[in-house]
Amino acid sequence: MTQPHRRCIPRDITDVLLWLLAADVASAHLPDPHRPDRCANLRCTGEAYPCPPARDARRACHAATRGEVLARGRAKVAAPAGAAARFAGWFRPTRPVPPPQRPMPAPRAA
Repeated sequence: MTQPHRRCIPRDITDVLLWLLAADVASAHLPDPHRPDRCANLRCTGEAYPCPPARDARRACHAATRGEVLARGRAKVAAPAGAAARFAGWFRPTRPVPPPQRPMPAPRAA
């Protein structure tokens, strides 16, 4: 039996597991209703809000969403000039390779 998701996942999410984990951490580290400048989570007793887990959860939510596409196509990357010369000849055989030999047909009896 499958369990339903505990949250509706937005359409722009690319990493669902990261986003679900970050949403759980963010919902556990909310500001204290009586002291909004402090975190209400018991693990962050006395820490200023937003506490480090809340900040990390916010960054993780941002990382799990699809970013804007700044450019389309492939980037042109020039290979270093020395790399081609440095690896030249590595994958050539050291001895000449004999040509493949075909098996001779067997003589037929008459």
